[in-house]
Amino acid sequence: MAFRFLGVPVLPGLLALALAACGTPGGGYDSLMAERQVVGAQREAFSICHGHGCRLRTAVGLTELEWDPVADLFAEPAPDARIERGRVAMAVGILESAVGRKAGTAADRGGTFNAMSGNDQFDCYDETTNTSVYLTLLARAGYLRWHKLQGWAGRGALIDGAWPHQSAVILEIASKRAYAVDSWFEDNGRAAHVVSLEEWRAGWKPAGFSDTIF
Repeated sequence: MAFRFLGVPVLPGLLALALAACGTPGGGYDSLMAERQVVGAQREAFSICHGHGCRLRTAVGLTELEWDPVADLFAEPAPDARIERGRVAMAVGILESAVGRKAGTAADRGGTFNAMSGNDQFDCYDETTNTSVYLTLLARAGYLRWHKLQGWAGRGALIDGAWPHQSAVILEIASKRAYAVDSWFEDNGRAAHVVSLEEWRAGWKPAGFSDTIF
């Protein structure tokens, strides 16, 4: 049975999971993958999280045909880091769409409280994990020439007046500047947002975004 939180139907325990999972400070790539049990992702076999706080995991894989749109996106090497970040953003959306059809998560809505009552939904913990898996696939395919995987970052802790949130992070190799790769704000299959980590930590969100509490 669901109860209502700020007018939104919520299954028992999911709110606590969202608060506990998203309200963490950040860490490195290796620890992220190990702690979330998604080490060793390959195109043919990897796991994604869903249901809030990685409560559920589903094993999936992509065929060459399903991977082709990503390969096409990176067919020509990115001439600079900015263009590569744009391609990364689009690739995350493409992979979300392909995986969503297999894992039953195609109906995921942006945010957490917009649709918090189903196993097909992601919170920021799930999104950070899954985006990190997709970034791993891109790196292993040799598509990241200007960036490397950096792990993840968190922001907000309630006591500081900001809602807890987290995101996957990449590092631009030449400048050593970090970027959040945040897919949480958008519905499943839409491009992720790639934003400088400084701006993201300052509370960045896309114009017009609403998630009840935000």
